[in-house]
Amino acid sequence: MRSLLSGIAFRSAVPADAYALAELSIMAGDGMYEFLLEEMVPKEMLAGLVARSMKQDAGGSCWRHCFVADDKGVLGMINAFPAAWLRDQERDLLPEDRVQILDPIDQAQDWESYLVNSVAVRREQRRQGIAGRLVKWAIEQATVAGFARLSVNVWADNVAAAALFEKEGFHVQTRIEVPRHPRLSHVGGSLLMARKVDVNRTLSIR
Repeated sequence: MRSLLSGIAFRSAVPADAYALAELSIMAGDGMYEFLLEEMVPKEMLAGLVARSMKQDAGGSCWRHCFVADDKGVLGMINAFPAAWLRDQERDLLPEDRVQILDPIDQAQDWESYLVNSVAVRREQRRQGIAGRLVKWAIEQATVAGFARLSVNVWADNVAAAALFEKEGFHVQTRIEVPRHPRLSHVGGSLLMARKVDVNRTLSIR
């Protein structure tokens, strides 16, 4: 599936996109990857570690469940899949104290929804409508899969991200309190935002 927006092609991700997907996923996490993994891997090696995971064929976060904006290189991405898949993710290797800090977000998940796990556009390419187009792809995936709702977790102080999803029809479903931690640079907790999906309508981003 391809489309053009000011010369930008929108397409399904491929394994060769893994490193770019990793960079953008880290950007979308807005400090979450660093918070969880800083004791396991140096910051300069973080993208490589995430890329190895995303290059695999299995798991919700892998390249198979990503869609990208491409202009002679990946400049934006979105990763989305059924929220229930998060329950199968291995966390045994992550620092237990860090996982516990973020646990309220997991506890509040809408497990019956289709989840936007991450979406990001490189800074110099923002404000061109790219992120909105990527979100429409996720809406289409949820529609085709027959989900009644689409959800996303957004840091409460990430005003730009909240505004993006509000524009695409999402509303705050739950406000989640997240314990403060000196290594977590967010205040106000997290927002679980959701929108209904019209299962009788198939969208197209062509």
